[in-house]
Amino acid sequence: MTGAAMTGDLEKTMCLDESLNKAFDTIREYASFDSHSLVPHPANLKFQATEERRAMHRLGTHLAETVCSLDSEDLQYAAHVVKRHFWKELGLSQPPELATEVPRFLLKPDHKVEPRTAPLELASQLVAVRVSETSVLCIVSSKLALLQKLLNLPDSAMRFLILAYANNCRHSLTKDDSSGLSLALSYIGIEGDDHRNRAVAVLLDVPLAEVEAMFLPPITMTALRFVDVHVFNKARCLRSVFTLSDEFVPLLETPHLGHAAVLARILEPVHDLDTVDDGTTPIGYLYEIMPSQIAECYERTVLNRPLLYQHVHHLVEWFTGGLSLPVEACYALHSRLTFESIRDAIKRAALDCCTANRRLDAHAILKALFAASGDVPFGSAIGGEG
Repeated sequence: MTGAAMTGDLEKTMCLDESLNKAFDTIREYASFDSHSLVPHPANLKFQATEERRAMHRLGTHLAETVCSLDSEDLQYAAHVVKRHFWKELGLSQPPELATEVPRFLLKPDHKVEPRTAPLELASQLVAVRVSETSVLCIVSSKLALLQKLLNLPDSAMRFLILAYANNCRHSLTKDDSSGLSLALSYIGIEGDDHRNRAVAVLLDVPLAEVEAMFLPPITMTALRFVDVHVFNKARCLRSVFTLSDEFVPLLETPHLGHAAVLARILEPVHDLDTVDDGTTPIGYLYEIMPSQIAECYERTVLNRPLLYQHVHHLVEWFTGGLSLPVEACYALHSRLTFESIRDAIKRAALDCCTANRRLDAHAILKALFAASGDVPFGSAIGGEG
């Protein structure tokens, strides 16, 4: 065979079918992913886009009720993102220019966004904008429905998880982050728990009492590790409130999981990289990114030192979003639990309460902690029956 013939055969072999070329171009155009990420399912992308549009519409029509003050720049920055998101529907010839090319935290505190947006005028314009009322059937929506069934989650919790997924999804049908939900929510600072609860109730369109119950410690969403505990506990903006954990998003996006497999995935131990000394980051850095009591727990874990009763107390408060156990109830757990066993026991207690349709409480968490500690009788340790 001549060289030319061999070259021709090689070219034919390497030539992909035209449909495959188009499929690859579609993936390359609509998804950005690395070697550690799954290629996003098209239906999941559509679900994310639909829910993001709904959330942005809700935010735009209720900006005045979401921000802490009508005079705050939070409203102006968030309104600017909303207008970039809906620029076609608002009749604009092109997307509004970026509010600023410099990150907001680098600007002077008295910097004003121009032009100014009147929230009621924007709301009246958006009322005429159509948003889909039809739910998108996909892996994520099906998994959320299954979780609601298995864990007896209220509708308000489901709305929270849906909006959080739209806020957290790593992939999107659009690559314009400057008009996305995450940026808009990041501009709205939180002035306290009351403001957070009111804003979340507005965004989810649920009664305030339901949000207050959802965020009443112990918070089931944090105990189950659906929500990123570190981000949620230090939340300074609405984006942080709706931050899902790194392990929960893959659970939602993984297809073909039966009921038992879903529950098992929730309980899978998760390795916290902050508990490992990789030799590159000084332990003192933990005290810069965490409250001192929690940083001390991490430090003792990194140095292979036992956790004392006060550390158990602090970690329970951290992983439940604020539940403060009586310190004396933790005495019998002195030096008997590891960092991982505390976190996993809380997760187990939350899952058991959800599947039994019971409210997660201090008793359930203490019972799980004593079970994880070994042979210490729960009832005798706290002077009651377990």
